[in-house]
Amino acid sequence: MSWVDIFYLTLVLCALSGFAIALAYFSQQDLRYRTERRRAEEAAKPAPQPVKPKTPTAEKILEHA
Repeated sequence: MSWVDIFYLTLVLCALSGFAIALAYFSQQDLRYRTERRRAEEAAKPAPQPVKPKTPTAEKILEHA
């Protein structure tokens, strides 16, 4: 192999490793962003309100009579 082949091979390897590092970094940042966003959405949801039991219609009529 000549020095030119080694030089270009080194450039290709550096480019591929740089791409892999950048991809891993931005994937991790996206994961952190999604986790924080999910936590914020869960915290913003209102607490469920207790449900009142429905009174039968006959009792409603007797109350107003």
